[in-house]
Amino acid sequence: MINYGKVFIRKYDITLFLTTIILIALGLIMVYSTSAMASIVEYGISYHFIIRQIIYVIISAFFIGFLMRNDYHNLKSFYGIILFLIIISMFLVFVPHIGLSAGGSRRWINLRIFNIEPSEFLKIIFIVYLANFLEKKKDILDNNRYSLMFISPFIFMGFLDILLLKEPDFGTASILFFITIIMLFAGGISLLYLIFTLLFGAAGAYFLIFTVTYRRDRILAFLHPFHDKTGIGFQIIQSMYAFARGGLYGVGLGNGKEKLFFLPTPYSDFVFSTVGEELGFIGVIFFILLYLILAYRGLKIAINAPDLFGTYLAYGFTSLIVLSAFINIGVVLGFLPTKGLALPFISYGGSSMLASCIAIGILLNISSQSVKRKNI
Repeated sequence: MINYGKVFIRKYDITLFLTTIILIALGLIMVYSTSAMASIVEYGISYHFIIRQIIYVIISAFFIGFLMRNDYHNLKSFYGIILFLIIISMFLVFVPHIGLSAGGSRRWINLRIFNIEPSEFLKIIFIVYLANFLEKKKDILDNNRYSLMFISPFIFMGFLDILLLKEPDFGTASILFFITIIMLFAGGISLLYLIFTLLFGAAGAYFLIFTVTYRRDRILAFLHPFHDKTGIGFQIIQSMYAFARGGLYGVGLGNGKEKLFFLPTPYSDFVFSTVGEELGFIGVIFFILLYLILAYRGLKIAINAPDLFGTYLAYGFTSLIVLSAFINIGVVLGFLPTKGLALPFISYGGSSMLASCIAIGILLNISSQSVKRKNI
């Protein structure tokens, strides 16, 4: 640690770095365990998905290394261009022969070699936008915490959510809403305003859910999954069976049965079900502890960030990863309605892995510039 008067420049947050490595390593193990049989049936080899996931991890590792060594303040200079390009790509998913449809949604751009999911990167760049906005408006908030300036980011978020709901991607739209609430709260917006916003959001969610058949069916399946065991409730029932079969210690890595075409695409959104089945309650708790450690280190980085921009970025990226993780876990455990959200670092998919690692790379760079304050 180098002392420059009252400022202490530390090394990168090693705990966050190691926690991320452990999560990624466990993710590779679970992707292979859950995808080997599907890979054999579809491609004739057991390692198709795991090879692709390893490639995604290598690319993501490069981005972590690059971002942790480059000053996060540089994001202010070009985030607007990236945001514009991502919004354009959000429109491209609807263009025939460019956009790719799967599972009833058009969320991907087909680049032949691999697919990109723009919404994953939209979450990252939206957090940068919000952090920059809040830092610029801090003086206004200090003088009037009841300022209506909070409406501006909500209008922009609403525009982005319209694009997401068109795909449709209700899960990511919800994540953007909650991250906006969290970051505005961190920025000092009146709690009363945020409560009214949450109530307004709840009313909007009710309308969006119960006026669209498949969303209404998902809520009904969440409330009464066994009313349609072979239909809308099938996926969550199989997930519950996986956790029940796992018990305390699990059936052993690689010995799960639900991944054998009982649980649809067990290597993506429902990979945590196989964690519960093969590694048991102990394995589940271990994964949850890793995300809690990540949350603690992220909040620590936010508190010790050298400026407000770094603080807001750290709050936003930490919230993004932890919210996504616990929403995914809540879904597969049957505590929340089904959402199409990946489990960060664990689920198969390049866009999710890369976006999560970009967030970690920026968090590590903020941690390298952290300052020690006497009141913390």
